[in-house]
Amino acid sequence: MKRKIDDANTLYVRQVKKLISLVSGTTSHTPSVTTFAKRYFTLTPPMKKYIGDLTNQINHIQTSGLGETNQATLKAKLQETQDKLHQEHQNRYELLKSVIELTVTLSEGNSYEESQVNSAKILGCLLMLTQGSEGNYRTFHQHLKPIYKAILVLRLVDKALSDSTLCPYLEERKALLHRFDDDNLRQRWFDEIAFPVISAAIYQDIGLFHPDAQLLLKGKDGTCDPYRTLDDADRKALLKLNYQSTLAYVKEALCLSSQPSTTENNPAHRFVIDMIQGAFTGKSGVGDLVKIPQIYASVVLSTKPNYDRISLPKGYMIIEQMAKQGAINLQLANHFIHIVGYFPQGFGICFIPVNEKGFEKDQYEYAIVTRLNPDNPAAPVCRVVSRNLNFTANGKDETIVKSRNLYFKAARQKLMKLDRQRHAEILRQMTRNFKDSDLDKQVPAFWEPYDFFAEKRNQSLWK
Repeated sequence: MKRKIDDANTLYVRQVKKLISLVSGTTSHTPSVTTFAKRYFTLTPPMKKYIGDLTNQINHIQTSGLGETNQATLKAKLQETQDKLHQEHQNRYELLKSVIELTVTLSEGNSYEESQVNSAKILGCLLMLTQGSEGNYRTFHQHLKPIYKAILVLRLVDKALSDSTLCPYLEERKALLHRFDDDNLRQRWFDEIAFPVISAAIYQDIGLFHPDAQLLLKGKDGTCDPYRTLDDADRKALLKLNYQSTLAYVKEALCLSSQPSTTENNPAHRFVIDMIQGAFTGKSGVGDLVKIPQIYASVVLSTKPNYDRISLPKGYMIIEQMAKQGAINLQLANHFIHIVGYFPQGFGICFIPVNEKGFEKDQYEYAIVTRLNPDNPAAPVCRVVSRNLNFTANGKDETIVKSRNLYFKAARQKLMKLDRQRHAEILRQMTRNFKDSDLDKQVPAFWEPYDFFAEKRNQSLWK
């Protein structure tokens, strides 16, 4: 199979890649949430200081009655600098609006059910654009996390709206659950839910792009590994910097409107601040709307050096344990686990198929998790992608029960009795670059769908 995911150029994959670029593009020539944050942290403080200095000079001239000519020059410079600041705000707003519109386009549908399918689709696509621990996966995962979190927060907020006991902001907007039948409610949902919720997800750690934080992460000469384990002093300093810089950015640079003045006293803006601040402080409540997806994304799209796909289904366990310890809101945690189940979207499932009479075969096939909200979190709803040991782009959806899912040891043991010749036959057809030494390995607990998804004809898993 081809390994170049760049060859996978369906319209959908191009849209997802565009969204990734809009959020996490790192070149100065490509406007993105990341590049605008860096511009804000480096350019805005000196510009604001310059405005303050000019204002003081103008006030001094006015009170002293001296230098009318100088005053006109200073006022012109003041206006020019203020215009630049306003243009920066306008640019950030237009970009953020584009990010949110595209995120909504890719994740929402014309009904609640369609929104679940579309959200599963983008989550699965994001995971299958990665290739496990190969290549520079840590940087790529870091780029994907804000979008991944944003989709999960949107779906979690829908659950919170359904019982609306988390905070007054959501209680007052419970009617927005019915947005699919009313254009006015849909617009309100976009302005009052999607805009602040997606903003909170993508700006949650924006303070890490502050120059001081980057200095801690990359060192003075920029050669340090930003994903290394920091010593205790540096870790605490980074946490403090991230918290202070993120909150400052959200309070002063978050653009919910094209006009800066309309941000003040905006309930949606206050909602973003409450979510991000709550996620940092660790108090169980509204902050858990972004904190829970953040914890989950840190497992699914980990930047740790020992990243292994086999650990991905353990993401829910961390959420479960933290909820039992009272570290996160129990009700939200339960909602979240119901949404994602035990297996992330895009995860490769190896399973034992059954024949027409329902008897298990002495072989395994491949499937990919493609649906949210499984009835049983341990039984993912998947698209089967192989039939009789041949890959197919026309498989059906199937719920893979625990007893046939090779991720679980009891199911794997059923196939341990396969003779060596039969096992070799399976591996030759289902494994790229098969080697005889692979026969000595255990029956696989999962598989890597990157190669499969890299082929354009295999990218319609959700139809």
